[in-house]
Amino acid sequence: MENQQAFVDEVLPHELAHLLVWKVFSHVSPHGKEWKWMMQEVLGVPARRTHPFSIALVRAKTYPYHCGCQQHHLTVRRHNRVLSDESEYRCVRCKSLLKLGDYSSA
Repeated sequence: MENQQAFVDEVLPHELAHLLVWKVFSHVSPHGKEWKWMMQEVLGVPARRTHPFSIALVRAKTYPYHCGCQQHHLTVRRHNRVLSDESEYRCVRCKSLLKLGDYSSA
């Protein structure tokens, strides 16, 4: 609700690019060269994988995980997937496996 115009300008094209890339190229890297091309050349939007929105209102509903370089905040859904051994998550920056707990204890 706080970022309605930015959501329309950035998030919707981001997700639309995923759908278009899947339709045109089928199975490719989620944020690979095809997605970047679709964002920039077709939709005319900067190809950013992350958003600049404040998450202060939803942060209380996350779980602290850490990697080798920073703290991450996983949603309840992702946290539950880790607990049930359905998924594991890695840091985009350092590629290490995310582990539950405070960054200060890393």
